[in-house]
Amino acid sequence: MTNKFVSFLEEVGKDFKNGLAKIAPFIEKGLQIAAVAEPEIAVLDPALGPIFSTVVAEVSNIEQKFAAMGKQTGSGAEKLATAVTILQPVVAQAFNAAGKPSDGATVGNYISAVVNFLNAIPAGGTATAAAA
Repeated sequence: MTNKFVSFLEEVGKDFKNGLAKIAPFIEKGLQIAAVAEPEIAVLDPALGPIFSTVVAEVSNIEQKFAAMGKQTGSGAEKLATAVTILQPVVAQAFNAAGKPSDGATVGNYISAVVNFLNAIPAGGTATAAAA
């Protein structure tokens, strides 16, 4: 019985490792984008730069969790719902502190917009800042 359990855990470990390998480029790209975009967003509104990075990092974490569960594709709505559930209190507090509307719809739209922004970035390559 112990051998079967160990074999099962080994298989789960392999699946987890394969999932992480598949999602690692997305996570890396998301974090690079956050690092490049945060100062630009902060110029528009100093309070929103850090919250943008927070949303990007948590979306990356959620992608990683879903990849570990073998749900890389076909689960976008579920991933977004998870992101909104986790991030809504944090984003609402940041928006409120910045004097911005912090109702559920506004916060949900913001989180969804950041997710859509990340999804619009083509796979491959690295994020670089555009020279002005």
